Amino acid sequence: MAQTIQMTQEQLQELIAAVRASSVGGVAAGAEGAVPKANGSFAACNHRFGGTRDYDEVEMFISNIVTYKELECISDENAVKGVSLLFYGMASTWWQGVRKEVVTWNDVIGLIREHFSPTKPAYQVYMDIFQLKQADFDPIDSFLVHKRALLAQLPADRHDEETEIDFLYGLLNIKYRKHITRQSVKTFKELLEQGRIIEHNTQEDEDLAATKNTRGSRRTTRCTYCNFRGHTFEACRKRKKTREEEHDEE
Repeated sequence: MAQTIQMTQEQLQELIAAVRASSVGGVAAGAEGAVPKANGSFAACNHRFGGTRDYDEVEMFISNIVTYKELECISDENAVKGVSLLFYGMASTWWQGVRKEVVTWNDVIGLIREHFSPTKPAYQVYMDIFQLKQADFDPIDSFLVHKRALLAQLPADRHDEETEIDFLYGLLNIKYRKHITRQSVKTFKELLEQGRIIEHNTQEDEDLAATKNTRGSRRTTRCTYCNFRGHTFEACRKRKKTREEEHDEE
């Protein structure tokens, strides 16, 4: 079901103004024969934010609108004016209270992060990184993606890639560390490639073992009536024949 987004009167007016400005700019650009748009707005942007306090969601929203702004050639001034179109719910209420503090587009991005995804102290990030080791059922792809996302929350250039691998290597499940020595990998790409090979081989071994067990169980099936292999008591033809003979005699 499509989500209903309520807009304030101010947001509605800004949307109408943005659409009009975009239409006028497009006509002018067409008359002058210019291919790229000289100006743009968030009027047609589908990315919305409701105020969820979640680091990944906030960063995804910021990344999306920054990219959209660049692709649509939206000026900083118009971006600041029209960013309210992207908020709903708690985020819309929050914006009404802080918009007077905003002067530049960077102020918008900074305030969104500050309120909905404040930077964690480094010690908390380290606690999150080392809190859980890789579980048996956790693929190496998702494990490394999650841990590297946490590493990205540390101050820039805090650690080089080799040090980060040192952090995460000890958290890998033993089935990977049995086959991947720390000295054999220099990059996360190499670690991921070797981990995938191990997962593929492990899956093949499990499939082969399951097949052998199935075949073995079939071979060891023994009838408790005639003591022959290959069928069960219920399916024993000798038992059925004996019962038929006994019935005929009666």
